[in-house]
Amino acid sequence: MAEPQEGPADQSGVSKPTPKFHADIRNTYLGDTNSPRGHIRDLYWSSDELFTDGEKREAFAKAATITKEYSEALIERWIKEIDTYLVYAGLFSAILTAFNVESYQLLQPAPPDPSPAILQQISLQLSSLSYIPPSINSTHLAFSSSDNSVTTSSAVPTWAIWLNALWFSGLVLSLSAASVGILVKQWLNEFQSGLAGDSEHIARLRQRRLNNLKRCHVGSIVNTIPVLLQGALALFLVGLLVLLWNLHRAVAAVTSFFVLAIAVFIVSTTIAPLI
Repeated sequence: MAEPQEGPADQSGVSKPTPKFHADIRNTYLGDTNSPRGHIRDLYWSSDELFTDGEKREAFAKAATITKEYSEALIERWIKEIDTYLVYAGLFSAILTAFNVESYQLLQPAPPDPSPAILQQISLQLSSLSYIPPSINSTHLAFSSSDNSVTTSSAVPTWAIWLNALWFSGLVLSLSAASVGILVKQWLNEFQSGLAGDSEHIARLRQRRLNNLKRCHVGSIVNTIPVLLQGALALFLVGLLVLLWNLHRAVAAVTSFFVLAIAVFIVSTTIAPLI
């Protein structure tokens, strides 16, 4: 420890330590700002010997103003983004629902058509006719409803199962994105409640709520909404290609070209900012 250096004596004749001694004491006994002693050091430097009450109030007012402007701009940006996502999610969900109403019927086996079975039965009876005067006999039994060798229903095609799995999954993602957006918007509205004014209490409350938003990763949650919507769009387009390739190859080829172009554009614009 540095020895105290004698300074000029006061009227009582007692010498006072020099300013260099004060600096040595601060560095030796108060430590850095990351230690518990560092908090004591902060209190030392924020004492009235360095800042007056007026300067402290002015600094607090400037910090409160900066926090208010930052939080208001951040909340407003998030609310506008969520509103846009909700409009898109609503329109997309309505369109996808219209497709699902038609596609889910492909999962139901078509009801058996009794006409082929009846015609086959008639043909068998006619072929088994025998003429024995004075009557005509048939050796084949009449048509029975228990004979279901022809009336069995056909199995559901595999492509129909994949189609419905993709489209219904896309609908779930779209509705999930809308639900998350509504939930986050409620959080943001609650954040803004009770923050009118510029008093010290309001400033501290605003900062505490802002810290809570960051601790809960609200910004990351907002960023997941477009990811869910893009995933829903991808599932819908893949399902659309599955349907078209099983209906008409020419139409499917043209549609596949545009879907591929959109996919390349989205991937390139997503990766480009990261390069």
